[in-house]
Amino acid sequence: MTRLPPTRAVVDLDAIARNYRRLRDRVAPRAVMAVVKADAYGHGAAAVARRLEREGADRFAVANTDEGVALRRAGISGDVLLLSCAEPEELARQHAYGLTPAVYDAAQAEAVVAAAERLPGHQGVHLELDTGMGRAGIRPEELEPILNAFRGARRARITGTFANLSHADDPASPATARQVETLRGCLERMRAAGVDPGMVHLANSAGTLAHPDTWFDAVRPGLALYGVSPSEAVDATGLDPAMSVETRVVGVRRVPAGTPLGYGGRFVTARPTVVAMLPIGYHDGFRRSFSGRVSILLRGRKAPVVGSVSMDITLVDATDAGAERGERAICLGRDGAAAVSAWDLARAAETIPYEILCGIGPRVARVYSGEREA
Repeated sequence: MTRLPPTRAVVDLDAIARNYRRLRDRVAPRAVMAVVKADAYGHGAAAVARRLEREGADRFAVANTDEGVALRRAGISGDVLLLSCAEPEELARQHAYGLTPAVYDAAQAEAVVAAAERLPGHQGVHLELDTGMGRAGIRPEELEPILNAFRGARRARITGTFANLSHADDPASPATARQVETLRGCLERMRAAGVDPGMVHLANSAGTLAHPDTWFDAVRPGLALYGVSPSEAVDATGLDPAMSVETRVVGVRRVPAGTPLGYGGRFVTARPTVVAMLPIGYHDGFRRSFSGRVSILLRGRKAPVVGSVSMDITLVDATDAGAERGERAICLGRDGAAAVSAWDLARAAETIPYEILCGIGPRVARVYSGEREA
């Protein structure tokens, strides 16, 4: 009999598949490029990509070569784009695994064109433009030399062109419209120079949900695939959160009023208190900044975190909810009518849900529910 770990992240692959279908239907007939970088935002890239491929997904995006190779070794056959880091010295490995690198600065572009000359066949690349993000990407004034390099290349070909949105999570920001216009202008210049931009993609999750003018030929949803809105200002109605994090009560103590709890005794009980001990801490992604600022769920009721969250242990006030050793505790997810969302945790930590999900540590086992993982 398999022993389940006390702390685990339960990932509903069916929920991710439903989210994919809803996003696909929303932008049809445009393509959907499923972003599964950072281990599918903590959900498990191999399992997620296999489920989505069975759903019909044939385009994926990751951060770097190692993530792309891991997808291939997991049996993923669809197109795989490397969004963030594609060093020219890795081009032979990328080519061998059928990965598509992004070209994002002039020196790298020249090196990629040169490296491709030593490869058999052709190597497709996607050209990343900086239309206002101010991060990686070819700036509009740098475009012509890049086009010249690819126009003269024998083996390297531009098969896609993209940019990253900087303000799409704020529907009121004019920056998104400016980025759309800048991208359109760059595309016109590419075509006028005789360079086909290939598949054009701009929309992230917020763009997919809130900005139809950013859809172009394809969209790149990440967080929305996993059922979480990228912004509290962006409506994600109809998407289902795919991950819950649960653990087990490993100890229950009844202490009198005036008892200090945890490191530094920063919390002192104001009443006789039932204290439940949970085997989860900041190494697992349950952050120290949650101390005194979030609740978990016991028996479908909220139980506030008390004392300082430590590396491996969290204490909660279970006086009102009740607790017994071995009972399930929900740290992220739903139990009956009560829920703890990724946004609840993000607000407590003064961060964003992306960081909460990606920060769930490797010690937390991923357990898959819904349709059998392929």
